[in-house]
Amino acid sequence: MRKLFTLMTVLAGFCPFLHAEEGMWLYTNLPTRDIKEKYNIDITPEWLEHLQKASVRFGKSGSASFVSPDGLVMTNHHVGVGILEKLSTKEKDFVKNGFYAETREEEIKCPDVELNVLQKIEDVTPRVNAAVKGQNMSQELAEKNRRLVISEIESEAEKATGMKCTVSAFFEGGLYHLYYYRKYDDVRLVFAPESALGFFGGDPDNYEFPRYCLDVTFFRAYENNVPAKTEHYLKWSENGAAENELVFVSGHPGRTDRLKTVAHLKFLRDTVHPFTLEKIYRKEVISKAFGEQSEENMRRIHTDIFRWTNYRKRYNGILLGLQDQSFMAQKEKAEQELRWRTPKRAIHSRDSRDPWHKVEEVIDQWKSVYHRHDLLETGSGFNSQIFSYARQIVRLAQEQEKPDAERLKEYQGTAVDTVKQAIQAEMPLFQDIEILKLTDSLGLLTDKLGADTPLVKVVLDGKSPLERATELIQNTSLFDPESRKALMEGGLAAVNTSDDPMIQLVLLIDSSAREYRKIMEIEIDEPLQQAYGEISDIRFRTYGTSVYPDATFTLRLSYGQVKGYTETDGSQIPAMTCYDGLYARADEHHQIEPFALPERWLNAKPKVRLQTPMNFLTTHDIVGGNSGSPMVNAKGEVVGLVFDGNINSLVLNFIYDDQLSRTVSVHSSAIMEALKSVYSAERLVRELLGK
Repeated sequence: MRKLFTLMTVLAGFCPFLHAEEGMWLYTNLPTRDIKEKYNIDITPEWLEHLQKASVRFGKSGSASFVSPDGLVMTNHHVGVGILEKLSTKEKDFVKNGFYAETREEEIKCPDVELNVLQKIEDVTPRVNAAVKGQNMSQELAEKNRRLVISEIESEAEKATGMKCTVSAFFEGGLYHLYYYRKYDDVRLVFAPESALGFFGGDPDNYEFPRYCLDVTFFRAYENNVPAKTEHYLKWSENGAAENELVFVSGHPGRTDRLKTVAHLKFLRDTVHPFTLEKIYRKEVISKAFGEQSEENMRRIHTDIFRWTNYRKRYNGILLGLQDQSFMAQKEKAEQELRWRTPKRAIHSRDSRDPWHKVEEVIDQWKSVYHRHDLLETGSGFNSQIFSYARQIVRLAQEQEKPDAERLKEYQGTAVDTVKQAIQAEMPLFQDIEILKLTDSLGLLTDKLGADTPLVKVVLDGKSPLERATELIQNTSLFDPESRKALMEGGLAAVNTSDDPMIQLVLLIDSSAREYRKIMEIEIDEPLQQAYGEISDIRFRTYGTSVYPDATFTLRLSYGQVKGYTETDGSQIPAMTCYDGLYARADEHHQIEPFALPERWLNAKPKVRLQTPMNFLTTHDIVGGNSGSPMVNAKGEVVGLVFDGNINSLVLNFIYDDQLSRTVSVHSSAIMEALKSVYSAERLVRELLGK
């Protein structure tokens, strides 16, 4: 963590303009001229279209790519590990032991997985903005009009194309694009290594380098019960990335806050991220304690432990970056420069206040409802998959009674199909784990709102969090997919007459949750979008098109070089590691977890080419959500697979650095060598090589 303070000090002297390889660029606004001038590489429309349609958004938080014409999908082991856990049993632990389908027939259908592939982008900014302009329009009316016009745009596009269509906002509402996605919901597991390789080094090595991870998993998209035919897929480079080579990352970065105002960043620093860390610490502690009770417990909760240890380290780094005074001073300087350089006529405000002041006012109001909204509407006070099912069933029944345009966004258009699929998905759920999670979150709810708060009293019903959680989980019927399906198909009448305790709990609190959602949408989100829209307009007028929007889990392209770096203490960090380093690190730690290699890997050592590159560093601008992104060369061939960043990359949420921050990827040669020499996965090797 000390490295972060040094990094922030270095960044404090940087100018507000872009660095060499900075940017998570929209496919519609790439710096192609800069790339041509610096690297003499032409980025053609055909190259871009091919890469765009070969890139995959994996589930709700990851990236992936098509790597064969038969729907073969490559992503990270840690992106797919939740699926592996759902498919595992006590007898077949795919997380611990890995999996390989020798034939197509052996590929296992995965529950509740959706892949989305971007087909087309359309600028709808004028239509959205036209709906919210007008003299003396209230925030409530502006929010309603914005929501309605976005719903109309999405609905029209879906009816015309049959695709999943989503309007995405950029520059905090300064730009709106309609994204057309092709959806795949029949996804099957093809290959996964053991978790000991997928996350070799565990928490000690996480966000560090050198690294030695085979963080890869292969799935396959199916249509009509046969492998999907994918015209656009990425061919394999057996040689992989070379040092100093320019390579590209196409993926879905989740979220950055680089364009936030100083007031907004301080709110994240003082309120949002401390509370996020508090929740993470609680979940990590209870998960580890549960897992340590038995080997079977650990098998069932392994993914949760991985998730919370990873999040804890990440958010600690993010918060430390925000708390660095030199960083905040730099942000204040850049903000003041933009405000002072802006002519008065460029500010299209309906009153005399500038948009930065408006953001400050909205943030002050947000503080007053933040915890209640997070606990009730976001659901952190009810951390249970069964509770999530119950809320989806209740809201689906309620929202389907309304016209499509007036529904909550997640129940509009084709999005409702995703909800229905999730409700009916068959996956392993365990009473003891559900009780564990719900007990902790009810305790959090009680801690934050107070035990004597009327809402808390109603939720707990005179019991302790443990007693109430046990009562709810042991008496619900929602563990059974058929029961969930029956309630879903029964509609509002079935929901209102249900005696299921979890359904009743949702009905009990949902009006309060919806109230805070409405406050967020009308009194927080809408005025923030308007204010940030004005700031975006000012930024465009000042800096032109040389800026890129914050990440929003939409497809972006980043470019960078394969390059090591020099630490502030003068030590040299190499660009690549090799398989010989994997075996040496395991021996150095006496084959003790998380540095223990499976027997299969120990036996295969004589066959493994130990000088094969394994993991490597690049200067790419990425954040969470990019996990699983393909890394390609100028020919569009796969040369690596993004899976992490170094410790210095944790500040990329707020600012880019090309001196110390690095992206960490699995080398394409490492993947191929493992498939050949360790797993004897000949069918998969032939498919990847087009043979």
